[in-house]
Amino acid sequence: MADALLHAELLAACSALGYSDGAKYHKEADCLETVKDLVRYLRKDDESHEIRRALGDTRVVQTDLIPIVREHSQDSELFDVTLRLLVNLTNPVLLLFREELPEEKVTRQQFLHLVSQQQGYKEAFVEEKVWAVLVGKLGELLQLDWENRQEDDKLIIERILILVRNILSVPASPEDEKRTDDDASVHDQVLWALHLAGFEDLLLYIASSENEQDLCMHALEIISLMLREQDPAQLAQAGLQRSQSEKEKDEKELIEIRQREALKKQQQKQKQYSARHSRFGGTYYVQNMKSISDRDLISHQPVSDIRSLNFDKAKRPKKVAKNRMAMRDVNTTRRSTLAIRLFLQEFCIEFLNGAYNSIMYIVKDNLNRARAQEHDESYYLWAMKFFMEFNRHHQFKIELVSETLSVQTFHYIQTNLDTYYEMMTTDKKKIPLWSRRMHKALKAYQELLMTLAYMDKSDNASVRESSKVLKSKVFYVVEYREMVMNLLQNYDPVKLSSTYLKDLVETTHIFMKLLESFCGKSKHVIVQKKVKKAKKKKPKVQSKTESEPTEHELQDLWDEMSAELSAIVQGEAGDLPDTVPFDALSEQTDDEQKEAAMRKINRYLRKKELAEAVSLMRSAREVWPEGDVFGSQAMEQSEEFLALREIFMANLNPVENTPTDIPDEEEDDDEEEEEEESMMQISEQEFDLTNFVRRFANTKIMQAYCRLFRNYGSNSNHTNHCILRMFHRIAWDHKLPAMFFQASLFCIFQKAMEDPRQKTNDSIREIVKFGKYIIRQFFKVAETNPKVFVELLFFKTNKEALEIECGYSEQDGGKKAMKQAWREEEEEELLRLFEEFSRAPPEGAEDKDVADLILENLINQTRTRRMVIKKLKDMHLIRDVKELTRKTVKVKPAKVWSEVEEEELKMLFEEYKDAMDIVGRIMDNMITKRPKHRVVDKILELGLVEDKKELRKKRPKKPQVRKSRKSGYGGDDDDEGNDGDSDDVQSEGSSDDEGGSVSRSEVPKKAGKAASKAPTFTVPVVTPALITKSLNTVLEANMQEAVEWIAGVLIDVAEDREEDGDFEPVPILAMTETCTDAMEDEKFMELLKLIGIQPPLTNQEMFWRVPSKLTVEGLKKRAQYLRQGISGETLDSESADVPLEPVEAQPSQEEKPKKKKSAKAQPKSKPKPKKTKKRQNDLSDSENINPEDKENYYKFVPTVNTEDVDDSVPLVPQRSRVVEDDSSDDDTPLSSISRARSPLASKRASKKRQMSDEGNDSGAELKTEEDKSSKKKRRLIIADDSDEDSPVVESHDLRLHLDTESSGMLDDANMSVDEDVGSEKRVNASQRRMLDSDSEDDVPLASGRQKARAVIDSDED
Repeated sequence: MADALLHAELLAACSALGYSDGAKYHKEADCLETVKDLVRYLRKDDESHEIRRALGDTRVVQTDLIPIVREHSQDSELFDVTLRLLVNLTNPVLLLFREELPEEKVTRQQFLHLVSQQQGYKEAFVEEKVWAVLVGKLGELLQLDWENRQEDDKLIIERILILVRNILSVPASPEDEKRTDDDASVHDQVLWALHLAGFEDLLLYIASSENEQDLCMHALEIISLMLREQDPAQLAQAGLQRSQSEKEKDEKELIEIRQREALKKQQQKQKQYSARHSRFGGTYYVQNMKSISDRDLISHQPVSDIRSLNFDKAKRPKKVAKNRMAMRDVNTTRRSTLAIRLFLQEFCIEFLNGAYNSIMYIVKDNLNRARAQEHDESYYLWAMKFFMEFNRHHQFKIELVSETLSVQTFHYIQTNLDTYYEMMTTDKKKIPLWSRRMHKALKAYQELLMTLAYMDKSDNASVRESSKVLKSKVFYVVEYREMVMNLLQNYDPVKLSSTYLKDLVETTHIFMKLLESFCGKSKHVIVQKKVKKAKKKKPKVQSKTESEPTEHELQDLWDEMSAELSAIVQGEAGDLPDTVPFDALSEQTDDEQKEAAMRKINRYLRKKELAEAVSLMRSAREVWPEGDVFGSQAMEQSEEFLALREIFMANLNPVENTPTDIPDEEEDDDEEEEEEESMMQISEQEFDLTNFVRRFANTKIMQAYCRLFRNYGSNSNHTNHCILRMFHRIAWDHKLPAMFFQASLFCIFQKAMEDPRQKTNDSIREIVKFGKYIIRQFFKVAETNPKVFVELLFFKTNKEALEIECGYSEQDGGKKAMKQAWREEEEEELLRLFEEFSRAPPEGAEDKDVADLILENLINQTRTRRMVIKKLKDMHLIRDVKELTRKTVKVKPAKVWSEVEEEELKMLFEEYKDAMDIVGRIMDNMITKRPKHRVVDKILELGLVEDKKELRKKRPKKPQVRKSRKSGYGGDDDDEGNDGDSDDVQSEGSSDDEGGSVSRSEVPKKAGKAASKAPTFTVPVVTPALITKSLNTVLEANMQEAVEWIAGVLIDVAEDREEDGDFEPVPILAMTETCTDAMEDEKFMELLKLIGIQPPLTNQEMFWRVPSKLTVEGLKKRAQYLRQGISGETLDSESADVPLEPVEAQPSQEEKPKKKKSAKAQPKSKPKPKKTKKRQNDLSDSENINPEDKENYYKFVPTVNTEDVDDSVPLVPQRSRVVEDDSSDDDTPLSSISRARSPLASKRASKKRQMSDEGNDSGAELKTEEDKSSKKKRRLIIADDSDEDSPVVESHDLRLHLDTESSGMLDDANMSVDEDVGSEKRVNASQRRMLDSDSEDDVPLASGRQKARAVIDSDED
């Protein structure tokens, strides 16, 4: 319904344009609006082109639009709109389908429908008056000066030229026209109408005028379409009467046709018929011709000639796929009427004389500068071929085509040929288009060579000399010289037509004639040649093994450099060099990079590069803090010195070998592939014509020639001559007749010998003569080589042709070739050795590769390494010699276990026998790393377990809630989910814990390790006064905008943390140029550090960050003081020196640690003081901290005033200290005083505390202390330098006063201990864990560093 409605609207619009009374066309009043409506309709057309096809069916172009242009051209607006509509309707159909012929049936029908409509348009444009109007309008506009032309005038000029282009580009329809040569086709009629209108004069003006250079591409395109059906040779020789050559050619063709007819009649008369005709059928036996059985062949009709039997009549022809069908020829050349040829001849002569050189220069410049449209170079190539050939046949004048006769033109054609061939292999949908473009480029190259050949025959010496110079340059360059050979080798009948092959063979013939002539006159011709320069990779080396230094030598070396190393470790030798132990882009794993860093430290120490070794040691410690592989972060200088000594004494690096060059004794050029790099270089050498021609004896080239030779009957005499001349060069001149021992060629020779035209046709006589020579040579070779009959089935190379005549494998030099040949037994031996040594190399052969091992074990010891590698490649066992080179093997531990290692294994097994992953825990803690299967085997050998199954990983038990295991701050007696959460996290975090039951001393140890994995940032304790002082310095530098931005960032982060409770570090990114500059200012960076903004700590970080340690209140306070400083407000004197958050928050009632009652002593519980509002606020800030960062929250604490702290509240220890213990728990932090909880448990406990707080507000009471489970009692001994025993204190009753003197040591007088402590027992020395905290990472105080030394006593359950 919609289609019918659309067609009705289009018909109504077309009928509203106007009408014709037979003599004149009358337009309607709204004709202009109707034409505009048609233009709008076309804009809405879709890919099916339905509107375009509907307009074509209405014949609106023939009945309305052309009459409007012809009779109403004075109406400029109507003429302009109608011209636009005509240009749109006549647009080439192939462009509408994106230069791709449609393959679907429906789309193909639409394509053919549009083509037929445009052929109707072309018939309508044969009217002379239409072209007279268009040409007159074009002439008026061209007469205007360039400055006086309006934009509309330029558009009209371009549209008229495009309309001419569109009409001339419509393909002809010979089936519908049924025109013969010397008859006027539709295309000729359009050309005649243009000629009568004087269009060719305007075209010549555009092509030759300097002011119309922008229209040159349009002009050249129109010229190519005008002359596309013309043969330049015939056009150049056209005269008022037929030439003598035309008469002779026509008479010759007529004689051949009459001879063929007479021959057929004679053959029919020679047939012997019986006296009586046979109108009866019958069945006959054909004697001496067997059928598929043993009987004679049965024929169901009488056979007069045995050769007329054809067994292929009933066979189905082999179906060829559409994409494998040969490319069809598109040859539109025909001979027009004499009048058309004469006016076109005159046009070509004028174009050559006045416009060819100028327009070709402009077009080439536009192509080089990419000013033209895509693929416009095809018109340039066509014009070059056509007009140079026309000039060659019409009064050959070299000066008329001098613009395109240069070496640059050869280069341009050669590059375009390469481009077109590459596009054919990639853009497969447009193969026909690329094939036609490649054919045009080949024709242009052929015409260049033909012009050079004509220049050699010129009477002018300067012309002959110019030809010689051009030929020397063309033959000198290897790409130009070998172009035809490459094109023949790349010929594909599926992609390229037979006409292309014919032109290529003729081009090769011309090229070879020029080359032979040039080399004959100049006996010594120097040309370029691409050679593969053999570049030796590396000479073979022989290693001089150095002995490993003994322990005594190492000790002497250490004593020698220990003083210098000690000074470097203590920092007395100046700054250390920068070293990077970790490479983020490396493909090595972390363990491999750790090993490499350790080896590098060992190498630096032994080479006495001590500063580099210390720097690398410390850098590696920062990058890989886990496991303390490179020492702990808090290790002392003496410990670092001893660690370096252990690394120095260890044998971590293999023995270094000193290579020495040895000469290579083998000089076989054919087997140097594995030790040479091929590098193409251009060199000069004397040209060898014989070797160059022998290269045409190629399989692909012979196949291309034979494909064209198969059609010798339809080929021209010149084409057959070109083929036979190449055959003669190969077979006779270079003595390779065996190249033509091919069954298909023999069939062609037989067909030519039976051809009756050989008496009158010279080319066929030459074919018969050459065929007889080849057949004689074949039977001569067959006498000595009976295998030659099998060779008929294959095309051959020149090497194989030589073998057929001279004997197989005899042309290389006999004994040497036989020696180098591998027998079948040797190949089997080589395969067996290769497989054996590729899988598992023998012990003690780590320094040899597979090729060396094969050479040592071969029976035939005359084989060389190169011969073995070459044979391995021939057998497709390897592709590259690098596959034989074994990679450096890592240093592996010895297979034999020492007594120390066995004792270590027993100790580790006893320690981890209850772990979930016994073997994994043992392997992690072993000093000498060994594979898992070796560890398991050794455990079984020592009898530690009876079955392997006992060493398997245990499944984690489901965590159970145990009241007796509850510990940590903030837990109530009825809070049963707390411990369950903690156990869950612990069981998930480490799979090798003991069945979900974790000892209390392990939890802080793991927490300490987790905290030490990444470098930490210490938020300094800062007061408003310090912020104001630093802020004033920044504001003096006019950085108010940056300070305001930082304050805003702090407020945003505080709001986010208060809203979602996420305390992750937040990177700061400066978006404005002012803020970016401020981030690079030292004063501003000092302010950022002062307010607690974290600078980039590692090499992987780029941005400053708001650390997770800053609380919500602390962020808001910092932002408040920053904005007060900007606004100029004064600080409150009372709060100027009060430290900002984060501060150490006192635990609330819910957060108090639960204490396990001891049998020996039970501390008295004291009444809980009333919480103040301020304290609750402080607590709320501490609860907002991310649980993962909560333990770090208490690290930044100023001096604690013990008067404000209740005795029942234990002092929260700093968690950054590392505890030293006699029981090898070196990593246990001081935080083991209190029960540490996992982050998940803390979160859940926080939620329960909130619920508990709500319950307290509503009147609910907390449970009494009697319901709480008992906790482990811890005692703390504060030790000083005295030898007297220190008093024992309860950890929850401990109060500390930190001394801020330079010594930093605590005094006994500054220690306040509860009176109940005196009743406790003294602590055994074995139970003491010493802590020496002198880290500079502590919280800075006003007068110095704080240092404390403590002894912790813990009762084991």
